[in-house]
Amino acid sequence: MEDHPLSEQESLELITRMINKAKDDYCDTGLSALLWGSVISFCSLVSFIAYYQNWGWGENVWWLTFLAMIPQVIISYREKKKRKYRTYNEDAMGGIWISFGISILLLSFYNYLYRVPHAGAIFLVLYGIPTFATGYARSFRPMLIGGIACWILSVLSMYTRFPYTMLYNVIAAQLAWFIPGLILRRRYLKAKKQHV
Repeated sequence: MEDHPLSEQESLELITRMINKAKDDYCDTGLSALLWGSVISFCSLVSFIAYYQNWGWGENVWWLTFLAMIPQVIISYREKKKRKYRTYNEDAMGGIWISFGISILLLSFYNYLYRVPHAGAIFLVLYGIPTFATGYARSFRPMLIGGIACWILSVLSMYTRFPYTMLYNVIAAQLAWFIPGLILRRRYLKAKKQHV
């Protein structure tokens, strides 16, 4: 086969095919968003109820977030294996979510040691950053809305006393992750069915 320079039209067609292949390869099953939307909602609801029921172990429910890292690693590994192409956008999103995880871990540690005032508001600000960035980068409106909702709830939580701030966490987790996760999951299953 002889190499020959591509015409302008052929170059554009090649670029378009490569972009479409990468788009088709995009593999977000929605499982990560569903996982975190469920875990954060559950922990927040238990914290809210534990306050009124005087459950001494109520704060310990948040250790579930560390256990949730196990299925998260498995989900990430499986999704990465399914991808045939890797884009700059995916690398940037990965960096943002890793930074988010480290920030949440550090804030949790500081809050455990020093009882940071309005820590709930700070958590909500942090929840909004990668959620909004992901929605923006992928033009996925449900996550854009979820990120903005986190920030609005953060402001409201500064004027709300504990344990009601835990209910804001539930709302944030549902809007930022669980509902977008359901939408992503439905899209993924529909695309998978069409490709079979």
